[in-house]
Amino acid sequence: MMKSKNMPLTGIKVVELATVVAAPTAGRMLCAYGAEVIKVETMIGDEMRRAGEFELVVCEDDKNPLFTIQNSGKTLTAINLKTPEGKEAFQKLLAGADVLLTNVRLPSLQRLGLDYETVHEAFPQLIYAHFSGFGTKGKDAAKPGFDSTAFWLRNGPLADWQVPDSFPFTPTYAFGDMATSSVLLSGILMAIIGRERTGEGTFVSTSLQASGIWCNAIGVVSHQKQFAGDRPYDAFHPADPFCHFYQCGDGGWIGVFDNEYRRELPKFAELFGMPELLTDPRCATLERLTETDAVVEVVQRLNQIFLTKSSFEWVRILEENNVSCERMRRLSEVSEDEQAIVNGYVQEVEYRDGLKVMMPCPPVKFSEYDMRPYTSAGPLGKDTDTVFSALGYSPEEIAQLREKKAII
Repeated sequence: MMKSKNMPLTGIKVVELATVVAAPTAGRMLCAYGAEVIKVETMIGDEMRRAGEFELVVCEDDKNPLFTIQNSGKTLTAINLKTPEGKEAFQKLLAGADVLLTNVRLPSLQRLGLDYETVHEAFPQLIYAHFSGFGTKGKDAAKPGFDSTAFWLRNGPLADWQVPDSFPFTPTYAFGDMATSSVLLSGILMAIIGRERTGEGTFVSTSLQASGIWCNAIGVVSHQKQFAGDRPYDAFHPADPFCHFYQCGDGGWIGVFDNEYRRELPKFAELFGMPELLTDPRCATLERLTETDAVVEVVQRLNQIFLTKSSFEWVRILEENNVSCERMRRLSEVSEDEQAIVNGYVQEVEYRDGLKVMMPCPPVKFSEYDMRPYTSAGPLGKDTDTVFSALGYSPEEIAQLREKKAII
């Protein structure tokens, strides 16, 4: 009989005072791998509970897939921190916690008496993890930070990944938030390791702006004025015509990628029936392709060649010749991807009324550790009685707090 495996973060307790996506996703990852995460919502609940309204996804109390992505497995309560009773209860939660995870803006935290200095003095071992749009310093520190503003608009991609004069593309909702959540998670885990050595908590912070710059680090360096500066996108002038995208005969697109142009040129010349590439001095190196503008001729020729077969045929041919390639998939195809399913990257979760949804999973796998199973996140205040009983409140006291609108 196989023994049950432990989870790597068992015994870690997190109090999450955070909304929407980035910070709650870091909490979700901590929870998935064993931490007890108590999510403290406001009296109207996390705005993510209503995200399905504009994403055209059901968002009912026990049938809310988008809210579940970030909040599966968490213990849910709602506390009114503007009441004395709510503040007292929250302090009791912090007293037993290892991590406070929040994306509430710093001025608001200070007004609530939950700024880092105050909390650290009361609970010196507590790790205080703060997430923001634009960081903790400077004139923009208190600005509301949205994925679309602080991650995308501020850091170059929407301007530089565009065909000139085209309307800016719209990224999938919360893409930058999801990317940034891993940065925040890494910081929290480093702080936990550091506390094992020093015995003291710390202030951990990151932001959408920081993450957006880091994710686009190669571009941030290469586009500086002392190098090439701005580089308007031109599909006929790629740096390497064999690291590019081409439309195929079925209307689908394929990306093809060589490892090293000069070394692999003979293989590509034969594969695409372009022997002239081997004798034309303009095509000898990537530098010569750019200097002579021969890259335009090569791309135009490849455009015609790729149109002669379907994207599926090209994938088969290229893979048989050990060429890295991929057919461009639509988002609607990802949940049916056999590779994603067999590796557990997406998992079917059944909600109330028999609704079945393929849910994206936390992306880290361990050989010797388990992960919490996906479950529907549940309604606002679902676990309030359990949370407050554990803090020492009697049923009568919990009822009184509800009457005072201090909790839900």
